[in-house]
Formats: sequence, structure tokens, C-alpha cells
Amino acid sequence: MKKGISAFLASVLLITTVFIVGLIVTNWMGQITRTTQATAENKTAEATQCASAGITIDDVYLNSTGGRLIVRNSGQADNLQIKSAILLNTSGSSLTIPDADTDFDKGEIITINFSSPTSVSFNSCPSSFSKAIVSTNCGGISAEFTTTPKCS
Repeated sequence: MKKGISAFLASVLLITTVFIVGLIVTNWMGQITRTTQATAENKTAEATQCASAGITIDDVYLNSTGGRLIVRNSGQADNLQIKSAILLNTSGSSLTIPDADTDFDKGEIITINFSSPTSVSFNSCPSSFSKAIVSTNCGGISAEFTTTPKCS
């Protein structure tokens, strides 16, 4: 006659195994929940900040070698980031500067400088100027300048 483990010992082993697996799953789910909550909190904070964000292009200065934009944070958001700045001429050529500034606080005024390669020209300023566009890290928060720039 073969002897196996007793029914009591089998029950104890089964309960212990289920308990350990339960602890592992609970720990894993807790980590997922904390990560998801942190991500949601970050997105909520960003959305709240972006709701009060705004920028304005105060002036555009052009010369034969490029130009500069005077940009003001006209909203209530701090740490606004300029993702791109573009100067367009009437022939469709453009000067682009990605990531112009990484910390743009409310009320702050910055200057974005452009240097022109030979293929982009604003020599017949202001008639060669089309527009300037600045976009931020907040979706939908951007500024466009289409009035007459200052020429030097």
C-alpha cells in the first residue's frame, strides 16, 4: 500500500499556495494602480495649467539675414514651453526654430532669434513677410503674427 500526504497537509499546502499567489497579484495590481494614478495626476495638472495659458507675439523684426520675434506669456501658466517658432516669407520658404525656450513664466517676455540660410530671404521687407507662428506645449495655445513687421 502506497502512502501519500494526508488530506490535512494537502489542504494546508493548497491554502498556502493560494495565499502566496494572492499576495503577488495584490502587490502587482497595487503597482499598476499607483502608476496609473500618477500618470492621471500629471495629465490633470498639465490640462489645468494649459487651460489658463496664452501667448502673444508682440513684434517681429526682420533683416536680410533673418529676424527675431518678441513673444510674451500673456496667460496665467508658468513653465510654458515654446515648441516651435516659424517665420514665413511670401514665396513659401520658412525659418524654423524648434524648442526655443524651456521655461517661459507668466508675464515673461522673450526674444526668439532666427538666422537665415541663403534660401530664405526677407530682403524686400515688409512685402516679403507672410507671417510668424509660435506654438507651445499646450495643445491649441499658439500665436500668429500677420501684421507688418519692423524692418532693419
